[in-house]
Amino acid sequence: MIHPTGTELSKQELATPLLRIENLVVSFPSSRAKGAGERHRVRAVNGIDLTVYPRQTLAVVGESGCGKSVTSLSILRLVPMPPGRFDSGVIHWRGEDGRESNLLSINESAMRKVRGNQIAMIFQEPMTSLNPVYTIGDQIMEAIFLHRQVTPRQAREIAIESLNEVGIAGASGRLDEYPHQMSGGMRQRIMIAMALACQPRLLLADEPTTALDVTIQAQILELLRKLQQERNMAVLLITHDLGVVAENADTVAVMYAGRVVEFGSVHDVFNHPLHPYTQGLFSSMPVIGKSQERLVTIPGSVPDPTRLPDGCPFHPRCSQVNDDPQCTATNPPLLEVRPQHWAACWHTPEYAKGRQTKPDLSFRRDWESDAPPSPAAQAATT
Repeated sequence: MIHPTGTELSKQELATPLLRIENLVVSFPSSRAKGAGERHRVRAVNGIDLTVYPRQTLAVVGESGCGKSVTSLSILRLVPMPPGRFDSGVIHWRGEDGRESNLLSINESAMRKVRGNQIAMIFQEPMTSLNPVYTIGDQIMEAIFLHRQVTPRQAREIAIESLNEVGIAGASGRLDEYPHQMSGGMRQRIMIAMALACQPRLLLADEPTTALDVTIQAQILELLRKLQQERNMAVLLITHDLGVVAENADTVAVMYAGRVVEFGSVHDVFNHPLHPYTQGLFSSMPVIGKSQERLVTIPGSVPDPTRLPDGCPFHPRCSQVNDDPQCTATNPPLLEVRPQHWAACWHTPEYAKGRQTKPDLSFRRDWESDAPPSPAAQAATT
């Protein structure tokens, strides 16, 4: 395994987390009164634990509003403060010198050296992320000037190289064009080029293929995987598309109502889903070759975050509750129910014997020999 600089990663580096999130709680004020004039606060992220290793892709899956994007914004400390607030938790980041620092406690000057340089982000909608009044070259070179000591000519050469890497033809001429002159797929490639210009060690990709047609989606995801392998980069992929997860992820975290409810390797989560919510997601997928008048759906809707039900937040929609008082009284913790497979459900087989360990998995797929799990095949068996 090779760094972009050409040095090999040691086994110890491969086995050491690049990013560790522990008990992260992020809240925002709501219109509800809490008493004495104080407003109630909604926990958009409610005590999550995650790990990402070098050259690993962690996919974070869940419905809109479950806390996926707030988690990624918290890593870069882009949650607006106020109204947002970090109520608890730490985000450990392993720097290039091997030392860990808590991204939530370092000063803003130190954070700027990490943001966009060591950790970069591709946002959900490229047209709203790119400034329409600046050329593509100006926007890519801005990040280069901020983090690298180069001349304007060198910065332009780096920008051209970045565009070439993401498959944009005529890169030199494209630098002088504006975002509106490009298609959605090209703008997304521009966003990737901007994010990778400073060769980050971790890429946060928030729904990187939203609003793109299927062919362009496949090209963008293949490009990300290629660059990840070449640059030895870790990726935190936020998506609701289980097909994208099956094709690209090493590990999977399923989120619901601000919590991680299942965590494991992509094979374990797809082949043996433990949480009823994960099982419901797979059951709701159409199966090629199988005729269905209506798709299976998860009953009900995502709970109002300002009025979460008592006990497990999924219990009003869960088919396994059966008036179980434990489900309606106590929120189950995330436990390691099977070796390297975590779930948070009282009805998971052998849950009572589960271990209270942090979700921590260095698993990486062998892309040369590994066939991705099929979400359609999984749907057919649930």
